[in-house]
Amino acid sequence: MNAEPSSKSPSAADGRTGRIECSLDNDPRLLACVESVISHAAKLAGLPEDTQQSLGSAVLEASREMARAAQGANLSGAPTRLVVDEFSDRLEISIDASARANTDGLCKQLEEKTADRVRCESRDGRIRVTLLKPCGVAKTSAPC
Repeated sequence: MNAEPSSKSPSAADGRTGRIECSLDNDPRLLACVESVISHAAKLAGLPEDTQQSLGSAVLEASREMARAAQGANLSGAPTRLVVDEFSDRLEISIDASARANTDGLCKQLEEKTADRVRCESRDGRIRVTLLKPCGVAKTSAPC
């Protein structure tokens, strides 16, 4: 597992204030960290504690489902990539994996659990699921 926080300064072009990137082997024991990463980002965004936990759980479940699809298609060697982009008004959480799965079902499931906007793309044997979570300005000095 690799996790590298990016400490790039905000770009005027995209308005991003922070970024977390993780490259995870498709091992359920390693994927467990996804929940902590997402909960931490949601906390920095100033989201309520119950929202932090439910968001972390929903993204963890989606990551596990994508990993299972990769293993079922014998694609488990390619890592799952988790990216959390922090903006002043939202979190964008992307899960990118080599998998062959029903993206519509995965998106609907994630939308139902989070009540947020979800984009699903499937291209070149990879699936990317992006969750857009609105938030206000962070309560701490850390950006959303």
